Amino acid sequence: MKNFSNILIVGHRNIGDILHNMAVLKPLKTAHPQARLSFLTSPVGQELLKNNPYLSEIFAFQKKAGLSLDRIAWIRKLRQKKFDLIINLKSGSFFPYFLGFQKKWNILPKDKKLRSKRTTHAIDIYLNVIRQQGVAALKKDLDMRVYPADQERQTLKDLLAREGHDFKKQILVFAPFSNWHAKEWGIERFLKLSDQLKRQFNTQNIFVGGREDCQKIGHTPFPSPFINFVGKLTLRQLAALYEQTRLAIGGDSGPFHLAVNQGTPALALFGATAYQRARPYFSPDHYMSCEKNLGCNPCIPGPHYMACRVYDRTTPCMEALSFESVYKKAQHLLSARS
Repeated sequence: MKNFSNILIVGHRNIGDILHNMAVLKPLKTAHPQARLSFLTSPVGQELLKNNPYLSEIFAFQKKAGLSLDRIAWIRKLRQKKFDLIINLKSGSFFPYFLGFQKKWNILPKDKKLRSKRTTHAIDIYLNVIRQQGVAALKKDLDMRVYPADQERQTLKDLLAREGHDFKKQILVFAPFSNWHAKEWGIERFLKLSDQLKRQFNTQNIFVGGREDCQKIGHTPFPSPFINFVGKLTLRQLAALYEQTRLAIGGDSGPFHLAVNQGTPALALFGATAYQRARPYFSPDHYMSCEKNLGCNPCIPGPHYMACRVYDRTTPCMEALSFESVYKKAQHLLSARS
């Protein structure tokens, strides 16, 4: 295997994809310990990658449509870095080809096909890029953590204290929201699940999400109180929260996948998206999915995007996940860790 000294990884822009991209970092650094590793991503990616021990530099590019002056400036800036290898983790991106004639590693042709996209975990698709070139990347050797600073951990502790958190209780985190409504199980069922698990296991339950999710949770009354951190935590504070979480439960979303990266036991709920592509990577049986064939599920990846035409309520595939089955699975995972 050829030695490289200056490597650029072209990653994604969205939270979940970036968290999956991070799987390549430790194997690359192990294979090329003297190399400078740089990562091209978005501002949110820069936040997730801050303090990462395997990276020398992070480039945060705010994407704009077309060949803008900003993009041209970025191309010039990156060309001046004289990378000797570019690893392109974006299957449809031609941006790396504007950066020069250096060696480029891309998503394998077989992993661009629909069957692979549906049945292969996204992490393995990214790892296959480097495995194909002789880089060892075993699951047990991966490190995909976000590294919060001590101050971020202290800020989280202060926020928990302000909410009256009992630090003797174990924490359950619920991440019920997504940037696509078809991946949501329904806030009412999450609240009911929170209530019953709290009663059974005497836990401190916390709901999380982005600022855009605040209106979804609203001021829903429920008999069992929980800490509402929706829209109140940065991603790095959320990473710190997951470090002390007993179990996270959520749909196919960035805030949920962050729990997996932090090594937190996690239960994922799937309907509209293929569970094989994004279930908890280190605990592949920790998921629930729609087992009913509706003729269109999963609609991503695939040709049946939103074939159900359900835009104003829980989609049929997520509705098919019964409360009883999810509750039983969560009970099992919590009891197993007791």
